Amino acid sequence: MVSEMSDEDERPSEAFESENLSYRNYYPSEHDQTFNTIQEYASSVINFCASSSRPMDLTFTSRVAKHLQRNSDLFVMIEYYDECDPLGTLFLESSHRDMAHHRCAKLGIGMLKEFQHYEIEAIQWALNWAFNRAGLHRVEMNIPSWNMRLGKVCDEVGFQIEGKRRECFFKDGEWHDEVNMSMLKKDWVQLRA
Repeated sequence: MVSEMSDEDERPSEAFESENLSYRNYYPSEHDQTFNTIQEYASSVINFCASSSRPMDLTFTSRVAKHLQRNSDLFVMIEYYDECDPLGTLFLESSHRDMAHHRCAKLGIGMLKEFQHYEIEAIQWALNWAFNRAGLHRVEMNIPSWNMRLGKVCDEVGFQIEGKRRECFFKDGEWHDEVNMSMLKKDWVQLRA
């Protein structure tokens, strides 16, 4: 649940907290192994990413993390409020610099399976951060049809389905669609009213 405090009332540390979770910067020396573990889980890369399935070794996932650090407005580790063990990652990938004036970002979240019940809280926090701190206008998610569990989570948060790319992904011997969803700042403001 998004905090009822206004931005003016928040202490700086509260800017990176929600009801049960805190959001910490990604530090390679501290988080590479955990990021690799999160990416290995079926609930993460295999169910979200359309790339060819392959074992996720530390070298590969470290490169993914570096890409997200360079190309995201926000890339954080999700933790319990009072503990330091990450239970997921969250990013808002930036548009190319030639497209930055459109103020759009792509949201990605990866949670360890046993903590997926916190996805709504984390996504709501990310949307609040995107619209009220980063000044974004639009946040989008592109979800492969084999992972519509996440699509239901986004629907519950208030994302709108814009359309789909039909049979654009081949996985496990079958063709799958990609569902395109988005949240505009005006939608977010209306949902919070």
